[in-house]
Amino acid sequence: MTSKKLKFGLVIVALCAVSITNAQDKKKPDPEKMFASYDTDEDKLISLDEFKTKKRKKEMEAAVLEKRFAKIDADSNGTLTLDEFKAGMAKGKDQGNNKKKKKSE
Repeated sequence: MTSKKLKFGLVIVALCAVSITNAQDKKKPDPEKMFASYDTDEDKLISLDEFKTKKRKKEMEAAVLEKRFAKIDADSNGTLTLDEFKAGMAKGKDQGNNKKKKKSE
């Protein structure tokens, strides 16, 4: 009986270890790589057209994309720098976390 409990306990510990390892393996998106994938003309800036082209693959409406772009474009010059892009990603992540918190409350 004790042997069965011990084996069961070891199985549980092993499953927990695998679960923790898998959770740690999930990689966060790399902002620099994402930025480069948007910046098709490689001028170190993302234009609205580049932004729309990349995002269109997700079937989003142009008006929604234009609003998102405007929110991210902190200096309103019509292009996104890497810093603006990173800040936009951070804002989006924070907003997503806030929505999750509100749903759970």
